[in-house]
Amino acid sequence: MTVQVLLDLAETLHTAPDPLARFSEFAQTRGAKGFFYGFSAFRNDISDLGYTAGIFHHHTYSAEWQAAIGAEALLDNDHAVAAMVDGARMVEWLPEDLENFLDGLTPSQRCQFEIEQDLGMTCGASLLLDDRPFGLSGIGLWLDCAPETAAFRRLWAAEGEVLTAAANLLDAAVRGDRTNLLVRLSPREIDCLSWLARGLRPAEICWRMKISEKTFEKHIASAKAKLKSQTRDQALAKAVLMRLLPL
Repeated sequence: MTVQVLLDLAETLHTAPDPLARFSEFAQTRGAKGFFYGFSAFRNDISDLGYTAGIFHHHTYSAEWQAAIGAEALLDNDHAVAAMVDGARMVEWLPEDLENFLDGLTPSQRCQFEIEQDLGMTCGASLLLDDRPFGLSGIGLWLDCAPETAAFRRLWAAEGEVLTAAANLLDAAVRGDRTNLLVRLSPREIDCLSWLARGLRPAEICWRMKISEKTFEKHIASAKAKLKSQTRDQALAKAVLMRLLPL
């Protein structure tokens, strides 16, 4: 039964216009109150830009949480993200030995942990989905259970395997051919990068697209920002790596 459920989910995620919304619906049926999914194109983006700026992300946590943490620092002081960047495959949000755990956090990490506890985000797990030389992906799952480690582990024993499999299916669906759901390049930005990837000079691209060089440079600048890139070449490399261009 579980295998068929996951097969159905895999098909849904690959065909649905919004696989993130469909995953959210599925996760809720398995005890998740919300999730935070993200991936990086290059691992050095994380060290160069920081967690929040270096990771393309989507979440269904509350607006209250985002306001309390700050939209520019959602991941920067998250102890679970730091642990996954260091290679941890799974991080429980509320460990049994809370006192020693808190002593091991930085002041900024402890502040974010306490804010999330105040908001009721007590029980959950963060999972490293994919760790490769060029990037990584992961997900945080906020679970609907009593605010204690034992309650989390009971729910995770019942639903953790399916939620982990579902999260990997989401990752495969999004990073397979839907990365633009998070990057959000416009059609014109994709066109400009696609012609560059095919070896055309800017003047030739402008002629083909019937736009001015000023408009071309505006599209490229916007694409660079969305791709978290400092140069045109880096933006182009990321766009190709993440299969954003119809080459």
